[in-house]
Amino acid sequence: MRPTFMGFETAKSAIFTNQKSLDIVGNNLANINTAGYTRQRVERSAISPGSYSSRVSSSRVGLAGQGVETLGVSQLRDAFLDKCFRDEYAKASYHSQAANILSSIQSTLTDGNDITSFSGIQGAIEQLYSSLNQYINEPILDSGANIVMSAFKNICQVLNQLDEKLNVVANQQIEDLKSSVARVNEITAAIAHLNETISKDATSLSGNEHFRPNELLDERNLLLDELASYGDIKVTQQSDGTVNVDFGNHRVVSGNKADTLSVGVTSDNLVSVHWRTSGENVMLTGGSILADLHFINGRGSNVQSRDESTMQGIPYYRDRLDSFAHALATLANSSVPEYDPVTDEPRLDANGKIVYKTLLAPSPNGNPAGGQITAGNISLSLEWTQNGPGYFIYNRNEAVEDYAQKLASTLVDTRFTFQSYGESFTGTFAEYNVEMLARLGADLKFHEGRHEAAATVADDFLERRDQIAGVSQDEETADMIRYQKSYEAAARLMTVLDDILDVLINRMGRVGL
Repeated sequence: MRPTFMGFETAKSAIFTNQKSLDIVGNNLANINTAGYTRQRVERSAISPGSYSSRVSSSRVGLAGQGVETLGVSQLRDAFLDKCFRDEYAKASYHSQAANILSSIQSTLTDGNDITSFSGIQGAIEQLYSSLNQYINEPILDSGANIVMSAFKNICQVLNQLDEKLNVVANQQIEDLKSSVARVNEITAAIAHLNETISKDATSLSGNEHFRPNELLDERNLLLDELASYGDIKVTQQSDGTVNVDFGNHRVVSGNKADTLSVGVTSDNLVSVHWRTSGENVMLTGGSILADLHFINGRGSNVQSRDESTMQGIPYYRDRLDSFAHALATLANSSVPEYDPVTDEPRLDANGKIVYKTLLAPSPNGNPAGGQITAGNISLSLEWTQNGPGYFIYNRNEAVEDYAQKLASTLVDTRFTFQSYGESFTGTFAEYNVEMLARLGADLKFHEGRHEAAATVADDFLERRDQIAGVSQDEETADMIRYQKSYEAAARLMTVLDDILDVLINRMGRVGL
């Protein structure tokens, strides 16, 4: 004979389980807009009928129907979609950061957004050409020579300012990189701490990896998503609820232990990111930190050391400006011959070659870099500044303008070879500037396009993940109605059982009642 009160236990278990299910539905709805929240559900199982051990088998039919058992509260989450989203998020973050750095370079080059602008190199070239044409009309007057001197001084200052602005951009990006590395260290330390807390959580079922403190899991997953924006990660789930995290093929989190990153900066503003435990450089395939390394150290085809990258970043465009400055100085310093009053001809050296005046030279206040003229140190020569505008005049007694005409023609019409460490360009100064800015614009558009494409894919994976892990108000409302009906049915069952028990106890055996 079945136990008298087993029916009540069955109804009670249904009431308790449905009550907990309603609580979880309410919790889901309350957190529908909470960042990182994963939809939860109550896992159930029918209580298996039990009987005393016996040497003779017996039927368990009489013990069937003992109710429902609450196993735990689980999360609806797909590990594969997590991985897909984080992989694409790392790619999108790389191209986004690359585009940000290139955009800063473009803004720095003044006329990077408009090559017809007269506020940058293009405007300085036009001003110099115009001043030479004015000087040709009266090649023996200081007034015309002074205009030429001012134009040369202006183009030197433009190059100085552009070099300094690129230096400022580099310093800003280095500080951003340091902030990113510091944030990565904070995230990994937080994940390690959460690992320890999750593994020791008293509410977890012993040895069961499916029921863990869900709120802590959500916090950890949110940190893992953020970590993926800095670099490619691999997450391995452990049976005790912890996760091992690889950051760029290096185990950065193992249980409650976390490794940390450090940033190194050279005197040339080249950066490296390495692990403090081993000193090895971080090896990444995506993420914003990789973009920082590529474009802060990016020297294109001019790579000179293993610390530099082949991307066309800040050092590459500084090299392009240096090539421009060197070519300008070479042209200027081979344009105005020294006058020999004895022969009434240009002065010749011991080898019979014409001696030219030095118009441009490394600034005495800057670093001459071994005597090489760069965009950062180019300036008017000491001879020109000491002798004044008249230093540009070949012969005050005779109007000789052919050297100025040749200089003006070479400046705007003659194809010149611009040579840097690993590449060369042949064209006019204006064409060189246009090609440099066009290359910068093409790189920027490329990374903007790749970011948009990667972000679209990442958003698609995020949407698919949210369809599983996110809270749907319609689905939760339907579940709420279903659990409410089940609760009411269990309560009605208990009332029926009470009526049956009343008949069994109080009315059986009483004839005539």
